[in-house]
Amino acid sequence: MKLTAVALIILVLLFFQPIIATTKVLLLISEQFPQIPLKPLHLLTNQPKHEQVQFGDGIVADLFLPKRVEKSPAIILAMGVRTNEKDKPILLGLSDTLARLGYVVIWPRLEALDKEQIKYERPQTFISAFKYLEQYPGVERSRISYIGFSVGSSLAMVAAEDPSINNQVHSLIFFGGYYNIYDYLTSLATKSMVVDGQNIAWNPAEDGVNHAKGILEKEGLELEQFKKVEEIPQSQKNALLRFSPDQRIENYKAPIFIMHEKADNYVPYVESIKLRQALAGKVALTFHLANLFEHVQPKQGFSTQLLSEFIGLFGFLHKVFLYL
Repeated sequence: MKLTAVALIILVLLFFQPIIATTKVLLLISEQFPQIPLKPLHLLTNQPKHEQVQFGDGIVADLFLPKRVEKSPAIILAMGVRTNEKDKPILLGLSDTLARLGYVVIWPRLEALDKEQIKYERPQTFISAFKYLEQYPGVERSRISYIGFSVGSSLAMVAAEDPSINNQVHSLIFFGGYYNIYDYLTSLATKSMVVDGQNIAWNPAEDGVNHAKGILEKEGLELEQFKKVEEIPQSQKNALLRFSPDQRIENYKAPIFIMHEKADNYVPYVESIKLRQALAGKVALTFHLANLFEHVQPKQGFSTQLLSEFIGLFGFLHKVFLYL
């Protein structure tokens, strides 16, 4: 009789979890993509609690708490550069959406970055955020994950490689980041990328180029130098190593979900391919090339091609939510 009950519970879980994941994906996609007019999330869920908190060494954060009593899995949103004022509502809206889906969500950043005193985030910010959530009473400590956007993906990965937390990180969603910072900067400088051994033209966004120039200036470098990276003094190049995931890739332990927009003109999609190759067979890995985004934000408009793209995105996100 006991075996029958156990078998029944297992069957329920096997069917229940995929249904929950499907529901979350549909609600997330409908909320975030302008092509979908029906947005039922706010009708079906409770408004989360939104707090602003401070911790660590000059770190500020927006914290979103779902309306539930028991402990919840948590997500750390990682941005690599200063978020423009016009883009903040998008990120806060995503945080609200994820909290409505049952996750504690935190968006941490250096206070100086909010004030535009510096141009680049530190990996330590995301390590501190992880440790903050580990001690937070409403968080399920064994299920703290990162979601990184663009350069933030790369810095979140550097954080997840740190020996102080690398065995505790639940997962990383790596969206549109770079694997090797030298290769990334070389692509920006030369307006090219290497695909299957061939050097092909790539037209980087002016905003992305300007961000890189500002960051390099603080390190005593110029973007033009990366046209001949081998001529840059090693002492100068070493200053950038703390921002490059490839440097301690052997320390990375968590399941990873990698997605990149193929037409991305901020970070070449080949950077995510290199990351997939580096981790293949070493950790649980899901990879998806998309054609639905402008860098990391959903495209506007609709076409028949987008339908197949939505199907591919659904499959990717379903795996994400099954694990989160």
